[in-house]
Amino acid sequence: MTLFWKIFVSFMIAMTVTSVGAIYVTYRIVSRPLTQTEFEGRDRIIGEVSEALARGGETALKTWLRENPRPTRATVLLVTNERGDELLGRAMPRELRALLNFRPTARRPNRPPNFQGVQLTPMLTGPDGEEYRLLFASAPITIFGILMWPGTGVAVASIAIFAAAVMSLLLARYVSSPIVSLQKASRSLAAGALDTRVGVPFTRRGDEVGTLARDFDAMAERIQELVTAKETLLRDVSHEFRSPLARIRMALALAERRAGEASRPDLARIEREAERLDALVGQVMTLTRLRTTNAPPRDIVRLDTLIGEVVDDARFEYPDGNLEYAPPGEVLVRGDAEGLKSAIENVVRNAMTYGDRTQPTEVRLDTRRNLATIRVLDRGPGVPAPELERIFEPFYRTDKSRDHRQDGQGIGLAITARVTELHGGKVAARNRAEGGLEIAIELPLGPEKAAA
Repeated sequence: MTLFWKIFVSFMIAMTVTSVGAIYVTYRIVSRPLTQTEFEGRDRIIGEVSEALARGGETALKTWLRENPRPTRATVLLVTNERGDELLGRAMPRELRALLNFRPTARRPNRPPNFQGVQLTPMLTGPDGEEYRLLFASAPITIFGILMWPGTGVAVASIAIFAAAVMSLLLARYVSSPIVSLQKASRSLAAGALDTRVGVPFTRRGDEVGTLARDFDAMAERIQELVTAKETLLRDVSHEFRSPLARIRMALALAERRAGEASRPDLARIEREAERLDALVGQVMTLTRLRTTNAPPRDIVRLDTLIGEVVDDARFEYPDGNLEYAPPGEVLVRGDAEGLKSAIENVVRNAMTYGDRTQPTEVRLDTRRNLATIRVLDRGPGVPAPELERIFEPFYRTDKSRDHRQDGQGIGLAITARVTELHGGKVAARNRAEGGLEIAIELPLGPEKAAA
């Protein structure tokens, strides 16, 4: 159960019990039976009722009762016929019902024959000989008249529960809404949106929640400054590497012309390392650019065709490999074609570099619901299970299974993960039961569904 519902249910139960109890006690106090023989205005009411009954019988009596729901401010008059039915069909309080059942004129063996009992309720006789009994009750203190309804207990409980529910809803929302906002902001910040802030109105609150919101915004501001400074430094350093690398390669070209045959292998090695360093600088700059980008272009991309181009390039680059790919048909996504191609290419190259090229490496494209899934399956040594998530971190290299070659720089899969994240997808790796590694990239389909 979420915090909102915990607070809501707790407040509602407490407020409902308190409200029902308070209203019930008040109702019981104001509903005490009225003395039938002594109260101000009794004789006047009896006279008016008697006159109406004598003038027009039961019909006139009902009319008088409708016109006088409260003959006095604190009194309600109920009239019953010989069958005990209230003329206007109103509910009879329990105390008055007991008075109706009391028969003071009934003969008892131990009473003398000339004994006359006390008449607790007035009785009138109509023109047709029908007897009517008058019962006086205290008019209850009403809340919009609800205590006058039939089934007063149900009415009171319903109003109390409704009021408690509304108040509890407002209180629960007031308490839980800043926590929900903090939760969303923390998730957004963890996902890489460094400009996320809780903001007003929560930071303007003077309580502990407001302090927490302000501290969160200050923390997010500091994290953004640190990450931005690091990315800027990395980008600037990478950019500055380009100029000396270019001069080194020019110097190597001149040295190759002047060097003898004995020096050429060494110069060729230096050139290869310079090319690797240049490629690493390019990847670092690409990753830095991706990390400072929040929204890639949203063009319509033929994903099946793009993967086919990547596979063709990989077959040309690795002629000794066995790369299999069967396009499923037209699959459309929205995004940056170059970024997606780079992300998929890094995974395919990773599989061709570390996998067993004597065994087939498969590239699959499936669509399910609103997702397109790209799977690259190799037959290499795999990755230790604890490191499956870390291979998408920049410069992370496994120590055992897949680090037996030094062809990569440990940054390609980090680019793949960032590109996938920018496109609203996710990437994951798992070891295959039959041996090898499977990397799956999930991307949301574009507005146009995949066509067979």
